[in-house]
Amino acid sequence: MTRIPPILLLAVLGGLAFFSISKIQFSASIYELLPQELPEVRGMDQLNRFFSRNGQLIVTIETDEPYFTEEAAILLADRLEAEPDLVEAVHRELALEDLIREGSGLLGWMWLNSPPESVLALANRLQAPNSERKVADAMKKIRGGLFDESAIVLGYDPLGISRLEGELGKMDLSEADPMTSPDGKFRILYVEGAGVDFSDYRDAEKWLNQIRGIVRDWKKTDWPAENAALEIGLTGTPAFMAEVGREMEKDMTISVVATMLLIALLFYILHRQSRPLSWLIAAMLLILALTLNIGRALFGELSVMSAGFAAVLMGLAVDYGIVFYREAMGGKKKSLRELRKRVSPSILWAAATTAVVFLSLNLSSLPGIAELGNLVAIGIAIGALVMIWLFAPIAVEFARQSRSRSADSKKSFTTGRSPFIITAAFPILVFLSILWKDLPGLEAQFHPFRIRASPSVQAWQKLQSNLQGRENSIPTVITAESDADLIANLKAAEIRFEEQVAAGKLERFVLPTSMVPNRDFQQKNAAILQQLIGERDRLLSEIDAAGFSKDGSALTRELFRTWETALPEIAENGYAKPSGQFAEWAIGRLFTVKNGTFAALGTVKPVHPRDRDWVDAICNADTSVASLGSLGTALNERMADDLKRVFLPMMCLLAVMLGIVFREWRDLVVALFALAFSAGVLLVVTVWTPMSWNSFNVCGLPLLFGTGLDFGIHMIFALRRNGGDIQRAREGIGKALLFCGTSSAIGFGSLIFASADGLASLGLVCAVGILVNMTVAVWLLPRWWKWMRGWKAEPNSNDAP
Repeated sequence: MTRIPPILLLAVLGGLAFFSISKIQFSASIYELLPQELPEVRGMDQLNRFFSRNGQLIVTIETDEPYFTEEAAILLADRLEAEPDLVEAVHRELALEDLIREGSGLLGWMWLNSPPESVLALANRLQAPNSERKVADAMKKIRGGLFDESAIVLGYDPLGISRLEGELGKMDLSEADPMTSPDGKFRILYVEGAGVDFSDYRDAEKWLNQIRGIVRDWKKTDWPAENAALEIGLTGTPAFMAEVGREMEKDMTISVVATMLLIALLFYILHRQSRPLSWLIAAMLLILALTLNIGRALFGELSVMSAGFAAVLMGLAVDYGIVFYREAMGGKKKSLRELRKRVSPSILWAAATTAVVFLSLNLSSLPGIAELGNLVAIGIAIGALVMIWLFAPIAVEFARQSRSRSADSKKSFTTGRSPFIITAAFPILVFLSILWKDLPGLEAQFHPFRIRASPSVQAWQKLQSNLQGRENSIPTVITAESDADLIANLKAAEIRFEEQVAAGKLERFVLPTSMVPNRDFQQKNAAILQQLIGERDRLLSEIDAAGFSKDGSALTRELFRTWETALPEIAENGYAKPSGQFAEWAIGRLFTVKNGTFAALGTVKPVHPRDRDWVDAICNADTSVASLGSLGTALNERMADDLKRVFLPMMCLLAVMLGIVFREWRDLVVALFALAFSAGVLLVVTVWTPMSWNSFNVCGLPLLFGTGLDFGIHMIFALRRNGGDIQRAREGIGKALLFCGTSSAIGFGSLIFASADGLASLGLVCAVGILVNMTVAVWLLPRWWKWMRGWKAEPNSNDAP
């Protein structure tokens, strides 16, 4: 078996592993990793589902002068519109003249959706001779020479139809979705992508790179160097998806390669053997490939948190191979059957307890951490079987061929009286640390799924801070099963919001009640507008007679055409939808219907965004908020409950399993005491170092308990096999655990450089915790075991579990 060229074996299995990685589809939807019952998570889900288009890119434009920003926005929009294969449409903030010319469809629909009394008032204004006087006054003001904004509007709208009344007149659409900063130096464009399946982040990334190339070339060739400095940013759903997917692939690939290389280097330094190292790496690659394909079959897409499972698995699965290798190389020669009989029980029990710990993460409120636990549990089970049935024969064969001097080093592990001193003094240190520094808490402002150094996130943050009304404004989604129910829900939400403004919990809010099609209003307005359409020719003649150009009557002409188109639709369907690209897009930003659900988008601005009392006060089954600030607080609260739901059942189950494993109460006490001691060390480290806890890495505690039990089981079984001889146990399994602990710490530690903050913090905590578990298991646990049993060595009859 070992005559197979190692390079060929590694090439084949390495290719299989990385082919499996390339076939994995990663989900870039962050909200899927969070507790779905939280109103903040529900709000993020609904915001993404109803109002975030996969192909809608947001381009941010910033210069030092308002004029240059406006010019850059116009030129760049024109350049992007010239790429029909990539860009379906570009939406920009229209100048006043363009808004009047292109906004007739939106204006006509808003009148159609107005309260009937407002439409009656409009009809009265347009009756003769009122309309004639209105047109004459408009021309008089224009000829007065004071061309302010109102005069420009009158040049296109002498009848004043664009002056809305009632609720529509009060609503500030720019506040709901502004596109220019108050100082004019910052603008955004909405770019609708074309020709790409934006649900696939790989395709989205290719499209995004093409857009980047267009923007880069435009900036070099069409933007004059003497103009103000120009900064362009790309954000929105395509940018987020592309960056998250790319970072997940990179994290998994780099963590696997780095973990493999560091474990290989560690093995060679300790054992000076290259051929068994080749087979060990081959076994790890096989375990990874099998786990990836099983995971893909079971779960389909993997989340951003699951991208780190491969490094964790590599660090844990290699442990079982090292235990076999150490036992095969140490002491007298053993047959394969003897080696399996001697070592397999501890490996199987260790794998079972560790897998149970990872599976217990399914009790967590975070679906992302549950998926991570499931993948590692599957990999651990596969790893134990691969090492027992495939790597064990190789370990025995290498043991027959040669002995590793470095592996069988007789260096003493003598510890003297220090374990007794440390055991007695450590509780005092823990007590003083808590008394002096207090117990560590969870970070209140931590967002576990935030991607580090993300250009799209940085562009989004700039957008939020520059656009008026955006900063600290929380998107709020109201849903219903019909348009009438949605209007009722919006009115009920308005009452709740006003109460919270009065209570000092909200500063203000914006609800798009007037943007939701109102069947009752439209049906009543249809009769009024039908009569008004009959006055069209008279009104157009009055405009022409007053001396207005064709532009002066264009808005009125298009407005009547909009109403003529909408009235048959009302008769057939009960209400009319906005018509025209600009109207559909503008209303679609605030109201939509998907899969039979009607949804409206508003905003609220809380006084204290991180508090949750305002969330509970305004949210219900049909009202949700996409609030990241209060989400951090909610996750911390949820994690406190999760620790009880995960830890207590897990500890009870592990206690039962350990009782079955050891069948000896003293061994059970020693194993549990080692866990408690390691937890105390981790507490002291947290108190006295910058390492902190958050709503995500606290989920690493069950993992640390699992690895701590794993190490304890191996050491206690080794002490039994060696009749209580601590020196022999440390020379054999002790050195294996030193390697296992270091390799597991390497696996978790590689996550420190992961893109997601939560995954990086989990990697740090687990790496430190595993090193603590390893040190306790190798250095202190054997002495505790002896103290519990007395100093007399145990007979070898107790070798088996």
